[in-house]
Amino acid sequence: MRFDWDSVHDSMKYGMDMVVTERDIIAALNDVGIRRGDVVIVHSSLKSMGYVEGGADTVIDALLKVLGENGTLVMPTLIQKDFSNAYQTWNLDKPSDVGLITETFRKRDGVIRSDQATHSVAAFGPLKQYLTRDHGKYGKRMGPFGDTPFAVCSPWQKLYDLNAKALMIGVSIVYNTSKHLTEYMMINHILDHVKDDSKREKLIAKLKYHGCPPEEDKNRVWPYTSGEKIQEKADQAGLLIRSTCGNAVFTSFRIKDLSDYSERWFKQSPEYWYGEPMLEWLKDANEE
Repeated sequence: MRFDWDSVHDSMKYGMDMVVTERDIIAALNDVGIRRGDVVIVHSSLKSMGYVEGGADTVIDALLKVLGENGTLVMPTLIQKDFSNAYQTWNLDKPSDVGLITETFRKRDGVIRSDQATHSVAAFGPLKQYLTRDHGKYGKRMGPFGDTPFAVCSPWQKLYDLNAKALMIGVSIVYNTSKHLTEYMMINHILDHVKDDSKREKLIAKLKYHGCPPEEDKNRVWPYTSGEKIQEKADQAGLLIRSTCGNAVFTSFRIKDLSDYSERWFKQSPEYWYGEPMLEWLKDANEE
C-alpha cells in the first residue's frame, strides 16, 4: 500500500506545529522497524517534526534508547557549504553542514568522526571504531567527490557490507548519501570487467573526478542518479517502511538492499536513468 503523502502535506500546510516528545519519537522509530542492536545511519531535519521538546538532544536520546547498548548510531557529517575547498580546509572539528541533529551528535562525548574531508560520518556504539577508522586509506575509487569518500575502506562501504539500516527523519530518500556509493561501486564493477588495459584507461579518462578543470569537466560523464526516481522504484518494490512523528515522515530501509536493487535497475533500463553521454560511455564499456 502506498504511503499517503497528500495527507501529510495537508497536515503540515494547515495544521499547527505539533509538540513532539521523546516518547513520540520512540514510537515512530518502533513503527519503522528500528530495533535494539541495529546499526543505523540517520539523515534528519529537526524542524520537520514541529516543536521538539528538548530539541536535537531529545532526538538523539530517543535513538540511543531504542538501539540500546549493543546498537550503533551513525550520522553523516558532510561538508557542503564550501565543498570546492573542503580538502584544503578540512579538520575534524569542522562543523557538519547537514543539520542541527548531526552537529549536536558530532559534539557528544564518546562520539567518533571519520577523518575525511567531504563525506565524513560520526558514530557512537560498539562499532564506532570499525566504521570510522581509516576512511579512504585504501581501496580508493575515482569519482566526482574525490577518490576517498566512497572507497572500499569507508564508512559507506562498511554500512553497505553490514546491510545496516538507513533512517530518514523528515527528509526523503532523495537525500540518501549512500546512492553515491552505489554510483562509485557500479563504475568500479564495470571497469573491473574491462580486460584490455588501454580500453580501461580510455574509459577512465572520460569520467568526472574531483578537481577536474571546468573546461574538461563539462565533457566528462558520471552516472548521477535521480533520487526521486529511486524513491519511486523503491516504493514499488516495497523496500521502504514509513511512519509519522509530529509533522515529519520517518522512512527506513536496508542500505545494501536498496543499493543492489538500484544497480539492477540502472543496468536493466539505463536509458531511463541517464543522458546520452553516459549511455555512450556505457555502450563503449560493454563492447567486447
